[in-house]
Amino acid sequence: MSARRGRTLFVVVLLVVAGVAPALAATGETDALPTERWRPAADASPSDGTLTQQAATTLGERIVASRNDDPGSVTLTFAYRIPDAVSGLRVAVPVLSLSGITVEGTDGFEREGETRFRWDTETERPSVSLRLAVGDTLGDGVRGVERDGWALVSQPNTRMQVRADTQPVRTTTFGVADSEPGYASSHLAYLGEHERRNVTAADENATFVLGATDANATRATTFLRTANEHFDFGVRHDRITVFVLPVTDESTANVDAATVDTAFWVGESGLRLDETGAVFSHEYVHTRLGTVGTRDATWLNEGSAEYYGHLFALNDGVGTYESFRADLQADAYAPDNRSVVLSDPQTWTGTTAHYDKGAHVLAALDAEIRRRTNEDRTLRDVFSGRSEPFADYQAFRGAVIEVADDESLGPWLDRYVTTDALPPLPDNPRYYVAAPELDPDSDGTASGAEVDRGQHPFVAGAGPDGIVATETDPTTASTTAAETEGENTGTESEEETGTARTNTEGSAPGFGVGAGVAAVALLVCGALCRRRE
Repeated sequence: MSARRGRTLFVVVLLVVAGVAPALAATGETDALPTERWRPAADASPSDGTLTQQAATTLGERIVASRNDDPGSVTLTFAYRIPDAVSGLRVAVPVLSLSGITVEGTDGFEREGETRFRWDTETERPSVSLRLAVGDTLGDGVRGVERDGWALVSQPNTRMQVRADTQPVRTTTFGVADSEPGYASSHLAYLGEHERRNVTAADENATFVLGATDANATRATTFLRTANEHFDFGVRHDRITVFVLPVTDESTANVDAATVDTAFWVGESGLRLDETGAVFSHEYVHTRLGTVGTRDATWLNEGSAEYYGHLFALNDGVGTYESFRADLQADAYAPDNRSVVLSDPQTWTGTTAHYDKGAHVLAALDAEIRRRTNEDRTLRDVFSGRSEPFADYQAFRGAVIEVADDESLGPWLDRYVTTDALPPLPDNPRYYVAAPELDPDSDGTASGAEVDRGQHPFVAGAGPDGIVATETDPTTASTTAAETEGENTGTESEEETGTARTNTEGSAPGFGVGAGVAAVALLVCGALCRRRE
């Protein structure tokens, strides 16, 4: 077993609730809006530039964040611009069912129930203000984080119903109060002094919001340019936003990194790309893939970001090939090294297994697809261009079979997703080339050309010609009877591992399949942890 460096658990989450809905989503909320004689306002996607909106039928919602004089809370004010066509408005703010969130004041709204407000029909610009308790870590203040001189908060969900002859289009914007410094984008607001740097990478605008004003974003910018040009999944954004929080390595615990839609935050150390397991590359993948899977495919969310975060960093010349493979090798899962089954979230909740085993299995699957298609297709083809997550594992399995055009790949994948078995990790570097035109080892020859010559694409001058095998590996085209009986038939240098599946009692707290969506919200972000070396 290869030596591994010590690991520490850090919070890192993909914040996705109902598509791009922000982190402040309530769980188990029952105070629903009544529907009699009311209709919902139609949402307008902020990224949908094709929607024609008319002022007479647009219901505008503006959410403004501000810090308070006394520490420990942030105020959010919800203000509404109501078109003449609307004669009645009800607004529900589900987070009001949670502790630590209170109504600070209303103007033109009457409260109905725990989470609902009704417009008085007379006030031209009605508003509701909420006070959210926050702490100095996301674990203590689950609504956001506040430290000396700055705060970070996410936009909560709201729901609206109207009385109107014509159904209005709802638009929502999130911002920072004019009276204080800050910046908001993609459901996140940073409150505090900062610098902003804008860069263009492959026709996509990236904004770095530097709360850590002395942070060096040069290497991260280089990675973004390479990634946008060479590592795309068929997904383009007009812009992405990177919030760099002013936290040191010693104080980054519980605010390490997270992604919301097309924005993510990192600490100062997150801008460093000195190892393939860099936080920055992991979060970049989240902005591209979003929610990858639900139900028994939930593990794909972090497994894919972990695998491609490592893979893309390696192909951009980050770290070493040796440490890359050591990081991908999943032999134990912090913190308690339990046996896990990826398709059963209850077996891995509270561990790093969905990151570690998830990435390991996807690395092996990527190589398997390449072998079976003579390297015409890769795992990236399974993910590319998708607008919806895989509804369950069977949907993902079907997409893999379709891309590889090989039914026998289904049983191969079942073995490693639906049991605790672990496949051999590919050791042939040809299977880790993500962009053959790049030169990650900086030896003057592109990695694709090096593979064609049988040379190592990630280690300059490594060995003679022919060190990298050019033929496809044999005996992997189907799941054999020996595999079914547990014998190792892998063709890589490492043996498959796994034990008989057991039920784990007294496991770490977390979420089951039915609560998967809520578990990736900020409200319970402590359940999803990322380890850093």
